[in-house]
Amino acid sequence: MGETTLDETDFRLLKELDENGDIDADELAAELGVSKSTVYYRIEKYREEGLLNGDIAHLNRHELGLSMTAISEIKTVYGPEAKEVGERLAELSGVQQVYSMIGEMSFYVISHVRDHDHLQSLIEEIIETEGVENSATHIVLRTFKEEPRLLTNYDDDDLEKLFNA
Repeated sequence: MGETTLDETDFRLLKELDENGDIDADELAAELGVSKSTVYYRIEKYREEGLLNGDIAHLNRHELGLSMTAISEIKTVYGPEAKEVGERLAELSGVQQVYSMIGEMSFYVISHVRDHDHLQSLIEEIIETEGVENSATHIVLRTFKEEPRLLTNYDDDDLEKLFNA
């Protein structure tokens, strides 16, 4: 973590925000036993320090009809052009995440699509992306964990180490 110094109230406030998203400041203040102005002040501080970005509603992709997840392994040319390939892959419709990798494959791309036809279109776009040498796409059959919130993925011991570092 950067130069941000956090105390126990920060820790609890960030954890509540992470778990509950857009919780009301009055509720949050009551839950934490602090004033509403403390909640507002600290949230503003988190935004200024880059610790908290935007107001995000987490949509249920299954309810939206995006129930198929695909993980594509992409091999590209090695060198400075690879960054540009990653940027092009990130712009494809349906692509959720793009990771540059060390190893045999250059990128891992995670996508959420409607159905097999939608997946086929995406695979064709990936293959046609300038700089892509080859790719392999895997369809996820069962998801055991898909948690976009950050702090809920760690136990209290790890969070304390993070915040007290």
